Amino acid sequence: MTDPRPPLLLNAFPLSRARTVQEACEQVGRTFSPHTLELRHEADALDVRHNQVRFRDVGLNALSYGADVLIDPGQRGDFYMVQLPLAGSGTLLSRHSEIRMDPATLTVLQPRDRCQMHWSGDCRMILVQVARDVVERRAGELGAPDGRLPRFASVRSRSDPEVAAWWQAVLDLTCNLDRYGAHWLRHPAACAAMEEFLLSAFTSMLGETAALPAATRGEDRCLRRAKDYIHAHLTQALTLPEIARHACVSPRTLEAAFRRHGEPPPLTYARRQRLSAVHDALRATAAEGGAASITEIAMAHGFIHMGRFAAQYRERYGCAPSQTLRLH
Repeated sequence: MTDPRPPLLLNAFPLSRARTVQEACEQVGRTFSPHTLELRHEADALDVRHNQVRFRDVGLNALSYGADVLIDPGQRGDFYMVQLPLAGSGTLLSRHSEIRMDPATLTVLQPRDRCQMHWSGDCRMILVQVARDVVERRAGELGAPDGRLPRFASVRSRSDPEVAAWWQAVLDLTCNLDRYGAHWLRHPAACAAMEEFLLSAFTSMLGETAALPAATRGEDRCLRRAKDYIHAHLTQALTLPEIARHACVSPRTLEAAFRRHGEPPPLTYARRQRLSAVHDALRATAAEGGAASITEIAMAHGFIHMGRFAAQYRERYGCAPSQTLRLH
């Protein structure tokens, strides 16, 4: 019999399937947190579909229950979760508010908050899950006071341009993984870049960070540490907080150090070094008559968007990557 429901995203990555309330609580609870589940209408037939792509610190989930349900996790687990409804609707009930969930609204569940959720039978969501300690660490890297747990807005409208842009990009990434996930997930550098993008949701909601510190006498040392780290990781699309952490300074201090020494911003510097490594690899491949493709070499150095990579390469070297292969 043909399934009347539209396909759920990430179907190539099934995590759990359940037809009974007990199965659903056990299987979904293992990923999120222990909870109770109640069918709102006795005639409803539960049909839980939960798909997931798991990165190092981020879980990208697609979930539907196929029935009108009330979910009560009590005190949730120690993680944040961004909810992006694709269809249907629901209600988020907390101690202080009642929030409607629909394709026009992004909601953020706080760690260990008590809440209940009602999902309509046709509700389907993308859920981005990140542990609290990961978010706290990133908040510290961005200058938040030590020990201060970020409190994000519980609800954001999709009409907000910042939310709309991030939402669409997450949807595009999820659709890409839905079709080509088996290809992308073979490349650690590509996975790291995707995970960093997903984490930017939290970064964008952190608000203002601390003021830029003044230059110190240790600036030369931090600059050297940053460059050493970049050159040791030319196969990764590094983030500014990551580079700054290994340089033992804040991201803003590092940017200021690069600027005062006449260097491009740290991420631009890192990208140029990766482009240089790709350029050298293409020349070596051509000289040796190797069979490695431009795409394989680019992805091995953290470039996942081939159109953008080709434009950056042409800007840097005045020719297309394919011309480098032919000329050497």
